[in-house]
Amino acid sequence: MKLRSPLASIVALGLLAALPFGMSAQEKPTPIKFTKYDCTASKYRNGFYEYIARGSFVITKEGKYSYSGFQKESTGKFSVDQQGNLHFKDGYFDGGKAEKIDRPNKVFLVFPANPDNRWTCSCSDS
Repeated sequence: MKLRSPLASIVALGLLAALPFGMSAQEKPTPIKFTKYDCTASKYRNGFYEYIARGSFVITKEGKYSYSGFQKESTGKFSVDQQGNLHFKDGYFDGGKAEKIDRPNKVFLVFPANPDNRWTCSCSDS
């Protein structure tokens, strides 16, 4: 019978201790908040980032959204995929996606009519 070295035992314990932290990345995504999201665009100019407010949108549990970045509100529908991302249909965001990011209650919003390429949107009540 062969005995393990003390170093091998320490390494094995370290790996076991780290296991729960590595598994946390596989947890279910945080649920979408059905509320108002404020959006900003960022532009790099003269060595600095400029942040520009781009209005807000509200999502409801009924699968509807409204964007209030114009004089007249734009409305449409959305669905939620398994990762918790929003997919928009109709309205200003038609064909767009709000992708969850690593920060709670924040999304990257991309859609065909977007002049800024991507917006960052966050819950206004978080």
